[in-house]
Amino acid sequence: MPRTPSGVCEFHKYELAFILLRRHCQLTMDELPKNNGLDLVGIGKVAEAIPKAVFERSAETLLTTFEKLTAPITESTSGFGRYLRQKFNNMVEVEKALATYALEEAIARANRRCEKAKIGLKSPAHPKTFVRTIEEASRETNPILHEMWTNLLSSQLSSEASHPHFVEVLSHFSPADAKLLVSLYPESEIGKHNTYIAINPGFGVAWVRRNSDAEIHPWTTSCDMLYEFRFIHVAAEPPVNRNVAILYRTHLGSEFLATVRDPS
Repeated sequence: MPRTPSGVCEFHKYELAFILLRRHCQLTMDELPKNNGLDLVGIGKVAEAIPKAVFERSAETLLTTFEKLTAPITESTSGFGRYLRQKFNNMVEVEKALATYALEEAIARANRRCEKAKIGLKSPAHPKTFVRTIEEASRETNPILHEMWTNLLSSQLSSEASHPHFVEVLSHFSPADAKLLVSLYPESEIGKHNTYIAINPGFGVAWVRRNSDAEIHPWTTSCDMLYEFRFIHVAAEPPVNRNVAILYRTHLGSEFLATVRDPS
């Protein structure tokens, strides 16, 4: 049995993760009021704790459900369907549960969006990206990030705007990155500003969200990451103040955000 560097075998590592996750869901479902979820500040409505029932389905039920869900979107490409099923079969049970749950939610949201637009559900334009998204969702237990993966799946089934590169970007995201991105404004809404002349802003640069804001924020690692992804940029308050910048969301950042929000 393969072992991790710490000496824990892979099977026991996943078994432990499964037990801990089920315990977390049990506490959440039993002790918290119904619909008491995690506020995503705009990324969907609420990322509720993953229901305990998700992990109680049998392997046979998971496979049957997964096949029913994927049949309509793979019927025109039988090779893709077989490839998707093989990927699913290679997952451990907890991954199968999370993948199936994400796909159920994603298809339901995509169907609602398609009904509003009076169009049919789309087959994934980039099958390899779609499979990667399912795999990432199957390994994600953080409610915020699992919600984002689910919405990205949904966007791939109902929109042309979901770029394949967004899957790679989201795999490097943290909850703090997500919360910062949705809290920022596009450049058109930040008020009067000048071009910020620093080529590489970073620690030492304080920032505000709009020209009129009094609250000043420190530059963080999330700022660095989003700047690296080109999802945010900086502008200077007039008169130019090199120590305080306006942090705003770029067009690319807004496009990304649109694909990881609940599209329905």
